Amino acid sequence: MKQKSSLSFLTWGLIPLIVLLILFRISKTAGILGMLAYLVLIFVYNINLFYQIKGQTEYSKGNLQMAEKWFKKAAESGKANADVLVNYGFILFKEGKLKEAEEAFSKAMQKSKNQDEKNRVKSNLALVIWKKGELDKAFGMLKEVIAEYKTTAVYGSLGYLAIEKGDLDEALKINLEAYDYNSDNAIILDNLAHLYHLRGEMDKAGEMFEKLMEKKPHFPEAYYDYGKYLEDAGELDKAREMYEKALKCTFNFNNTITREQVQKELDRVNEKLKGN
Repeated sequence: MKQKSSLSFLTWGLIPLIVLLILFRISKTAGILGMLAYLVLIFVYNINLFYQIKGQTEYSKGNLQMAEKWFKKAAESGKANADVLVNYGFILFKEGKLKEAEEAFSKAMQKSKNQDEKNRVKSNLALVIWKKGELDKAFGMLKEVIAEYKTTAVYGSLGYLAIEKGDLDEALKINLEAYDYNSDNAIILDNLAHLYHLRGEMDKAGEMFEKLMEKKPHFPEAYYDYGKYLEDAGELDKAREMYEKALKCTFNFNNTITREQVQKELDRVNEKLKGN
């Protein structure tokens, strides 16, 4: 590592400085031109980093198409590492481009330098597999990942798929483990609250949903799941409020519910309230 740092310092620091000093001794113009050439060289050498920063900036704004554009440039450069390809693949996944996302994750797997990187790729690839309709395979992949690579994101995905599989006892075990790992994460809280509701444990569900709402979650499932709970608790006015909040959230392909689905529930609750 020290040798690599020393070489980098010589290549980009000491040697260019010596060259620039020589050029400035020759003439001021030669020195300025040399400095400009050096700056251009640095920019070109780090262009991939520039693409990543632009992509991340657009993603943080919610501009998926622009984020895809910049990450595609980074992914197609010769310097793209596993992290770049995973980020690119995840954006493609959120846009519903499953084939392209799977290809990006496959390339990321090839570029992975260690087991942690491979597990990160695998955890994202599992989401593509799930959306392709292979729930059991995706669930199995995530269980393999969580055995040696524990992260909040993986626990969130695994917890939800466990509920989807329908074995509520196994789902409870997994989601309680996730809660022990990170009790502050909104997705983990939503999974556990929703699961308690499905199990008929209304008091525990209500407690979890209250904790969830304190986080002011930005994803529609949180408000939709709470709305369903409130309906069963007989609080139709509050349920309507939750469905309305869900509709104000951004919906992407990776969401587990659709805007139309939420709107249907809101319309149904409104009809019930009119009848009362």
